[in-house]
Amino acid sequence: MATPDKMKSVTAQTPDALLIELTSGKSYRVSLAEPMAGVPGFDALRDPAVFASAQVVDFGWTVEWAGGLSMASERLYQMGKEQSGEAYPVADFRAWMERNSMSLSTVSAALGLSRRAVSQYSSGARPIPRVVGLALKGLDRAHG
Repeated sequence: MATPDKMKSVTAQTPDALLIELTSGKSYRVSLAEPMAGVPGFDALRDPAVFASAQVVDFGWTVEWAGGLSMASERLYQMGKEQSGEAYPVADFRAWMERNSMSLSTVSAALGLSRRAVSQYSSGARPIPRVVGLALKGLDRAHG
């Protein structure tokens, strides 16, 4: 998934949230509570001094913390869109596929989307439009 532009700045707001500002002027508040709790290595960010050391590197394509821990702008952008309600969460999309025992091809057919688009949504390579999330809820109601 490509971000619309590079990150201009990043600011630690709370013990687990960043404010990322893109060069376009768009900004997102991104909670990192989930990766901090479940991803090995990210638990180091629980130290307030480490979390506050966040800075933009790689010409705007990466956020890096003291000690070398980093996160790509693409993932932060996707998390920001999901958390703001602009995109349907990848984890929810994958859970829906599993709950309904559907493959990429069957989801593609059910939604009238290309298999490639569904693959990109399920891998997190592309933000999932809210309308797709609404379609999943509609399919649940129709078959529930």
